[in-house]
Amino acid sequence: MYCYFPSCNFRKNFPETAARAEAYLSTQDDVKICGCCHVTNHLPQTGDTIVTVCMSCMHILEEVRSDLPVISLFEFLLTRNDFQWPDYNGRAAVLQDCFRARGHHALQDAVRTCMQRCGMGILETEHNRDEADFDGSFLLHDPYPQNIAEAPHYFRDYLPAYVTAMPENMRSAYYRRWVSELPDSRVVCYCNTCTAGMRLGGADAMHLAELLFPAE
Repeated sequence: MYCYFPSCNFRKNFPETAARAEAYLSTQDDVKICGCCHVTNHLPQTGDTIVTVCMSCMHILEEVRSDLPVISLFEFLLTRNDFQWPDYNGRAAVLQDCFRARGHHALQDAVRTCMQRCGMGILETEHNRDEADFDGSFLLHDPYPQNIAEAPHYFRDYLPAYVTAMPENMRSAYYRRWVSELPDSRVVCYCNTCTAGMRLGGADAMHLAELLFPAE
């Protein structure tokens, strides 16, 4: 079975998209929808595959359930023969890779393939894939204690070296400067905080899941 963790933040920030994604996943006989990664990570069983749509959920579950494979929603969709890919008729957008996706090459490849399946052109940034250094507000504050407790290898041992604490009143200028250096103002992200940061910086930013599960 595939165990889908829908992400509390994804549900909060993109409620309609999250609902449409879960409605589709509910039609799949080999998928069960779980809850918050902090409280239901014991549910997957031996032989299951975990599916995530959140960068933090991904890292938490990779450590908490290191016995199971963890894939992204985008990788999962590429395995489905019945998924209806929307057509964006060659519209191009900047693809903003997420810092927390470093080293996750299957995820990086999948988001690009999903965009291509939708007929979208991809504008790459200078620092992409394993050189990605943008993560919205996530790298601008210390890791959350609960994340450290559950996934210490990533959130305690690895992440702090890349964090630059920044007061909230300085972040808007940071986001605007970042967006000003992109090759286009139309941006696709696949992370909650990346999408929020891009929008605060003035970009016409969309979460990839919003493009894959559009309103009818």
